[in-house]
Amino acid sequence: MRLLTLTLLTLLSVAAWAESRPEAAATIEVIDATVRVPIPGKDNSSAYFLLRNPGDREHVLVDVHAEFAERAELHRHETRDGMMRMRRVDSVTLAPGAEVRFQSGGYHVMLFKLNRRPRTGDPLDLILEFDDGSRQTVTAHAVSVFDRPHH
Repeated sequence: MRLLTLTLLTLLSVAAWAESRPEAAATIEVIDATVRVPIPGKDNSSAYFLLRNPGDREHVLVDVHAEFAERAELHRHETRDGMMRMRRVDSVTLAPGAEVRFQSGGYHVMLFKLNRRPRTGDPLDLILEFDDGSRQTVTAHAVSVFDRPHH
C-alpha cells in the first residue's frame, strides 16, 4: 500500500509540474514573418521574423517546417577569417525576456526546393518546433526584395 501511495504522489507531482510549465509554442511571440519571393530561375528562398520570449523560462527553437518547400533549415551568417559564411544551426535559444531577429546577415530560415513560386502578398505557413515538442504555426507573407526592404 505504501508503494502505491508513493507512486500516486509521484505521478501527481509530475503532472502538476508539467501543467505549471507553459509550452514554448504558447509563449513565444512571432512578429512580422516574411518569406522572400525567389529570384527568377531559383527555387530556394529564406524566411525572416522576430521571435520574442515574454515569459520567465528559456525556450529553444529546434526546427522549422514548411509544406511549400522540400526542406527548411535554421541558418546563421557568421564571419570567420574576414569571410561571411552561411552555416546551418541545430537550435536558437530564447532567453527569458529576450528577442531574436531572423534577418539577412544573421539568423534566418533557408527554404530549399520550393514546390510553388509565391507571389508578393501570398500567405505561407511556417511551423516552428521547440525543444519541448510544442509547435506553432505562423503565417508569413511573401515579399519581393524589390517591394520593400527585408529585415
